[in-house]
Amino acid sequence: LGQIPCLLFATLLFGRELSNDSLQSSNGIDGNGDRDESNRQSTILLGFVSICLLSGFAQVLQSSYEVSIERDWIVAMSENDGQLLESNNVLLNQIHLICIICGPSIAILLHSHSDEWSLMCVSLIKIISLILMNVFIKRTYSMIPSLQNENEQQSSTSVDENCLDDNSASSNMNNASSISSTWGCVEDIRVYIFQKELWAGVALAFLYCNVMTFGGLLMAYLNSCGLTWEVIGLCQGASNFAGLLGTCIFALLQRFLKDVRATALCGICWQFMLLSVSMFGVLMKNPWFIIVGVIPSRIGLWIYAIASTQLFQQTVPEKERGKVGGVQTSLNSLFQTIPLILGMIYSD
Repeated sequence: LGQIPCLLFATLLFGRELSNDSLQSSNGIDGNGDRDESNRQSTILLGFVSICLLSGFAQVLQSSYEVSIERDWIVAMSENDGQLLESNNVLLNQIHLICIICGPSIAILLHSHSDEWSLMCVSLIKIISLILMNVFIKRTYSMIPSLQNENEQQSSTSVDENCLDDNSASSNMNNASSISSTWGCVEDIRVYIFQKELWAGVALAFLYCNVMTFGGLLMAYLNSCGLTWEVIGLCQGASNFAGLLGTCIFALLQRFLKDVRATALCGICWQFMLLSVSMFGVLMKNPWFIIVGVIPSRIGLWIYAIASTQLFQQTVPEKERGKVGGVQTSLNSLFQTIPLILGMIYSD
């Protein structure tokens, strides 16, 4: 629910900037000159920073939700059934990709009317989606006994531990809180390092460092090579469809191989082979070679992403899922920032 006020304030700030720009363009520049322009630039900068901060905080909340659902709830819903866990993982990622495909299409249709109206509609859809998401989460929690039992076990365990020694409870609690606040992150990293599937998670984090995907850097490079934004947008949609196809191929590979590690190896080898074609296109400065390699490589990416997630789901103990999932998400975000930093340094 914390995402809702963040998105609401960000929408209002962005709408205010759009209305100010339209007002300035309609009225023109008056005689105050440089002072008005300086104040306007300062206001735009402040609004932009506020939007980035609010959006970033909303993304942090979204990441915590994803860790809870993908790393813990899905396992509880599957009830130690490997086949059901696989089906749930595939279905969850398919829904995610379908929303990624449909979202920009809806935004483009709304944008054809006016900037302010389309912005408010998109934001309203997002807020309604968040409200419905929280309603469905609460409904799912009430329908799955294993989630409620897990919460009850944790509560009873904490109550029993607090009742062991009433005389030293206060001092022990203060010491534990200070130690956990200071060394909590270190402990989470230690737990993550000793996981059986550590290197599968590290490999997944390295994939977030890949620039051969339809993000800002690759799209800007393709545009500098002469491709129009319409063509780039169509290619981006095709890459999302390729990812959706990858989720289906993951299920097919699991039927034949019946081994998650073998399926993950097939996915990462496929992606490596296709991205080699893209690198050849970079050396030749041919954007079509890049596109031909990037689009089908998304199949291997999603195969490996689902496989690595399922490996952690099957091997991480129940009490450590939150710690391991949080460290993995942080590691992914860390590697995702590396191309952006390098892009700022080597912008030319």
